[in-house]
Order: sequence, then C-alpha cells, then structure tokens
Amino acid sequence: MSRPALRRVLNNRKPFNLCGVPAIGCRHQSTSSPASSSVPSVKENELAKIIRDTIKSTGPIPISRYMQFCLSHPTYGYYQKGDVFGEKGDFITSPEISQIFGELVAIWFLTRWMEADSPSRVRIVELGPGRGTLMDDILRTLFSFPGISGSIKSIHLVENSEALRKIQGDKLLERLEGKEVDLQWYTGINEIPETNDTYTLFVAHEFFDAMPINTFEKTDMGWREVQVDNDPGYAQNLPNQTSKSGLRLSLSSAPTPLSTVLPATSSRFTNLSTGSRIEIAQDSFKIMRRAGELISKGLGGCGVVVDYGGDRSYGQSFRAFKNHKIVDVFDDPGNADLTANVDFAYLRESLAGTGSSSLGPISQSSFLLSLGLQPRLRKLLDSATDEKRKADIRKSAQRLIDPLGMGGQYQVMGITNDSALRVAEGGEIYPFIKKKEQSRVLKP
Repeated sequence: MSRPALRRVLNNRKPFNLCGVPAIGCRHQSTSSPASSSVPSVKENELAKIIRDTIKSTGPIPISRYMQFCLSHPTYGYYQKGDVFGEKGDFITSPEISQIFGELVAIWFLTRWMEADSPSRVRIVELGPGRGTLMDDILRTLFSFPGISGSIKSIHLVENSEALRKIQGDKLLERLEGKEVDLQWYTGINEIPETNDTYTLFVAHEFFDAMPINTFEKTDMGWREVQVDNDPGYAQNLPNQTSKSGLRLSLSSAPTPLSTVLPATSSRFTNLSTGSRIEIAQDSFKIMRRAGELISKGLGGCGVVVDYGGDRSYGQSFRAFKNHKIVDVFDDPGNADLTANVDFAYLRESLAGTGSSSLGPISQSSFLLSLGLQPRLRKLLDSATDEKRKADIRKSAQRLIDPLGMGGQYQVMGITNDSALRVAEGGEIYPFIKKKEQSRVLKP
C-alpha cells in the first residue's frame, strides 16, 4: 500500500493550495467558504463530532492526528469503506490507467535482479497495494521470464484495510494459482521479517502521500505548530457558519512537543525565513528507513517509490480529494481522501546509515520512457483489435508521461543496497543518471 500521488483531477487543472486558488505562496489556512444564506438540514458528520469532542476535552490536535482520524478510524475512516480507487472512486492511479506502468516497473526490477547475479530466492514487498493492480502487473511480467519466475518465493503486502485486503487477495491469488509463492499481509512494515538468503524487491506507489503530516510555522519566537481546533463560530445547520464540520486550523501560541523536535530532524529547515511553513511526515521517515534496512539485508535488493511531490519540502500542500475534485480538508471528514506532497529529500535523508541509498528522483515520464514505454506501446497497438481500442491504449499511455500531468507531477525515486551502487558503472544506476529529459511525444 503505497495510497497516497497528482490524482486524476490534477491532470486537468492547475495545482491548488489551501486558499483554494491556483496561486503559489498562499498562507496555509482553512479553505472553508461562507455558507449560503439558506442552509438545508443535513445529517451530522459523526466523525466530525468525535473530533470536535476530542478537541473540547484535550485541546487542539496535530494535523497528523486529524488525518489519522479521517483515514483510519475503525468505523468512519476513509480507507475502511472499501474500494476508493479508479473512475468510480475519488482518485485514479497510474497502474489503473495503463498496464505499461507496472510492466516497466517489473522490467527495472528484472534488470537489477540480473545485475545481482540472479539470486534464486526473491521476495516482493509493496506498501499500500490498493486494488492489487500494480502487483498483478509486476507478477504477470516477471512470471513471463523463466529465470526470475521460479525465484519468486513470497509476496509481502502492507495493508490495514480488511476490505482492500479482500480485493487484493481475489486478484492476486488467481495470478499465483499453481505457483509455490507465499502471500502474506501485514499491518506495518516493521512486521516484515529480515532475511539472510533472499533478494528483496520493494515498491511504494502513492503510499507516502497519505502519510500523516505535521505542519509548523517559523516565528520570531521559534517554531510553532499548526493545529486543528474547533471553530467557535460553528453551529450545525445555521446560516453563515464558517466551517461545515466545525473545525479550523490555528497556530499554537507556545512550543509543542512536536514543534520542538520535528523541525530539528533536517538541517534543511534551519535557515528558513520567519513566516515559512513546513510539512513533515515523521512516519514517512521511519517507514522509509525500515525499507532501507530490509533492502540492505540478506542478498540485497532494490526498490522504487512513486508519488507526487519533489526533492524539497512543502508548506501548503495539504488537501482533500472527493469524486476526483479538490475539496476543503474540513468539508466532510472521513469521506474524502487526505493527502500532501512528498518531500523526497526527507525520504533520502532517512536512508543514511541503513546500508541502502536513494537514486534520483526523476520524473515519471523520464523513468517510463527510459525503460521502453514507446516500444511497448507499439506492441500493444499492434495487438489491438479495433481503432477504438488503439485510441484508448494510446491515450492512456500519453497520460502517464504528460509533462503537465502525471508525467511531470509524479516523481520516481529508486533505492538500492549500497554494495550494488559501489560496483555500478560511474556510481549510477540506469535510468537514474544525470542526463537530459527524453522527448515526451509518443511516436507509435
């Protein structure tokens, strides 16, 4: 599982910040809009009431805790509601758009496995597998190569949602039928055992964007935390309320335990100017570090992290998606996906001392084109039975590499065990090498 990233809507519109306008540099604040003069009676959001009661009892809560409430609450959490992916869900991911995505990830895995002298025992680890589409495409591709096909011994999926586990199982067990491959689920990456005799393939696609974040603002008195608080002007079903859920963002007046610790975890934050805001996903740091440890153990390994974001920090990327549209993060808690841009530099810093190193990141378009998107597209077009199918295949492939959409907004970071990087030619591993971006124009 992966989640987390932009989603389908960002392929067709400019990125929005929390002010609800496509402007860069707007202060991080609630996007709640004034209600109309006549507000119809609506059923109260039960999760919003739970959150308001919690704040009333204990005081303002970190944004990370708000995200945990909304995404993972056992009864009202977003990811407890089943299949939220695809055209009928709230967002669509690259693997759901075209099989080429998963096939080319598998090809990169294959090349790294061969460079490692083709170990006879291989396991595949995925964080946030969604519907299981990416893993299914990876397995289908790898099983078509006799050498690695017989080497794959186990699949390890990190997934908390029982509903999604069932969807994943239904898809993958069919793919694994007749093969001696063990399929296991875990609630966290720390549950995955280390190994002494296995090569690890690791993938996290749109996983880190769903990790809970904490937001901090640098003031003249030091770092202060941006928190979720009750809106004093809220009253259900009354006109002119400032928040649909009775929640808003506020700035702590004094240091909090998190504002004292988290901004100090990266030297990049030290020299930021007063008024700067940063979003920090502490769980991302811990999870990525553990991934680096798994990849460095045993016979080594490699991995890819694919998400929207960049090789820098962000301060105002926290947003919500519902029905493929950006909505206010406080509009409907538990019924919208919450997400934030991924700070790939922070993920890279987490790998220090693990025995693994990062590669890139590079754009998704560069990654896919370098690994053969165009020849694979031609093959699919040749096998298509009618013109409509050909047009659909071509359109889907173009979406993956569109520089104004997924191709530019999504970044791909590779991971490798340090020993493999030391023997790599020039200390670089393809396609994560310093070069000019390839043409993004399809020429089927």
